[in-house]
Amino acid sequence: MLRYILALLALLPAFALANDNGEAADTSASQRPNIIYIMSDDHASEAISAYSHLAPHLRGYVSTPNIDTLANEGIRFDNVFCNFSLCSPSRASIITGQYSHRTGVRRLFAAISPECEWVSTALQNAGYSTALIGKWHLQNTPEGFDHYEIVHDQGVYFNPKFRSETDVKQYQGYATDVYTDRALEWLKSQEKTGKPYCLMLHFKAPHYPFDYAPRYEHMFDGVTIPEPDNLFEDRSISPLLKTPTPTIVSLYYPLHKHQFKTSPNDSYEQKTRDAYQFMMKNYLRCVRGIDDNVGRILKYLDETGQANNTIVIYCADQGYWLGQHGLYDKRIILDESIRMPFVVRWPGHIKPGSVCKKLVSNTDFAPTLLDIAQSKTAKEDMSNMQGVSILPLLEGKQPAKWRSRLFYCYTAQPPHWGLRTDRYTLACFPGTDEVELYDNLTDPKQNVNVAKDPNYAEVVKQLKAELEEEMKAIDIAPDQLPGGAREYMDNSGGTVAPL
Repeated sequence: MLRYILALLALLPAFALANDNGEAADTSASQRPNIIYIMSDDHASEAISAYSHLAPHLRGYVSTPNIDTLANEGIRFDNVFCNFSLCSPSRASIITGQYSHRTGVRRLFAAISPECEWVSTALQNAGYSTALIGKWHLQNTPEGFDHYEIVHDQGVYFNPKFRSETDVKQYQGYATDVYTDRALEWLKSQEKTGKPYCLMLHFKAPHYPFDYAPRYEHMFDGVTIPEPDNLFEDRSISPLLKTPTPTIVSLYYPLHKHQFKTSPNDSYEQKTRDAYQFMMKNYLRCVRGIDDNVGRILKYLDETGQANNTIVIYCADQGYWLGQHGLYDKRIILDESIRMPFVVRWPGHIKPGSVCKKLVSNTDFAPTLLDIAQSKTAKEDMSNMQGVSILPLLEGKQPAKWRSRLFYCYTAQPPHWGLRTDRYTLACFPGTDEVELYDNLTDPKQNVNVAKDPNYAEVVKQLKAELEEEMKAIDIAPDQLPGGAREYMDNSGGTVAPL
């Protein structure tokens, strides 16, 4: 008799997880991993020491041991790109698995289209506890989260104020530390629920103005950060893409000249060097604060015995110029701007120290999270996602067919669209048949526009045909491109102010 009672008790969790139609949940909670998705804002891959191959000149100056732990114990992706390099559009694509022309978010602080499903809601419906802590930067009230604490717009670096589903509270301290305090508080509340969870922790850092924790005030005293070798590149060879893009001098000198040694009569080169040092030292101090707090999350998982059943993802919403081509910010289709750092640890599923060079889009994040959740129901909830799951890549598999190109579109200044393929970057512009072309194999730093080189004439022709095919595949009409009948230009008009 006791044996039958025990058998019945063992079935109770499955009954509890049954849906309204009496169907059991896809997989028991104990078999499904927890998910911690950590995303920073404007964190260039080159400012992570696990990606030191991308910026050898910064070796010894960039130190991110905790983020590196995720790469060393998991997998590092080298070619993850966003489809629109601006905070709000990228975040909308991540939460929906849709390109920006579908989400409707093609400027800052816009609202996701009501036609889009959200991965958070799908995970919630699949039995996950869900929480969002930190920067949100979308007009919508967060959906599909059991709990959220978000800052207004960009947020501030000190004494942040959070809006939750019930109230508004302000906390004292440095924002990156406080965000993590709030995240850990929520994680502790989940310890006895028996449910798998998905926490999205979104840092403001290291977004401009790169305010750093006071503990790093003297981190670079007496240090000169090495410059990229294309800091003083002649951008005239890129008249439509690089030339209209603001330089580090155009921002940092007017706003911070009182902090420089440079005088107004000094050369452009000297002003650029001063601006670069100012930017890099503050930026890297800010990055260290992020890494500290990634370490706090990993320590919590170790101490509570959750590490082996928790997948931890670290990424950024886009890339960022760290002086390459003399530029600042992001926006344009070239690699440092659109490449997203992406490292994942999942013990028992990912071979430690793995590296993947396949092309991945930020539209792939949502379907991947649903694959990890092992929920057929959740995947059906988001059947119209445009991205694809990268779970096979996480597990070290080599799919017979994988994408060889990614579409990109930017609607503010300079407006452009194009393709990033395994080898090439093609950029097109409204009102002209002119294009810019970069051969990422022979010119990995993308210094030389070869669009007018006769040796690349057939390449341009082929890429234009592929671009047309890709636009059909993702269902973007010509009038949804910059300069089309439906215009989505940034309300700022492309100002050089930091966004």
